[in-house]
Amino acid sequence: MSALVSILVYSIIGIAVSLVFPFTSWALGRWYQDSIMSTLREEEKVIVNTYGFDNKASVTTSNKMSQVGAEYSTLLHVSLCVGPSMGQIFFMWVKSIFGGRLHSYDVVLDYGRREALLRLRKQAAQFGCTSLINIRIETSVISFAKTDKSKQASVEFLAFATGIR
Repeated sequence: MSALVSILVYSIIGIAVSLVFPFTSWALGRWYQDSIMSTLREEEKVIVNTYGFDNKASVTTSNKMSQVGAEYSTLLHVSLCVGPSMGQIFFMWVKSIFGGRLHSYDVVLDYGRREALLRLRKQAAQFGCTSLINIRIETSVISFAKTDKSKQASVEFLAFATGIR
């Protein structure tokens, strides 16, 4: 009986110790993502208040534009690469077994899109542009391993637009 109890105790301790790293990484990753998202929100407010780049000054259209009155136009482009923490990757893997929405991945994608737009708006302000038209954001998943079995990946964002003044 005592051997069975000690095997059970060691098994529980082994499982608990093996989950400490993923839980710690997940918690630190969420804390870090929350801090950079709050910084991003503040920067978005500053860029809107300083330069007036809100959603009305940023237009994406698929219709052909025959004439746009502008004294100056330039191509603006930015790129960035973002990814989840190791703990988030682990829990996304676990959740993919059972199915459902991967919230951690949604947070990464939301941050990447917003950061790309913010960088476009900052670049437009540097060139003296008053509005952005035809904004396009391309995404691609980058895997860090040479085999397809790895779950480690990041997402690259390439955003470009035409800035006009």
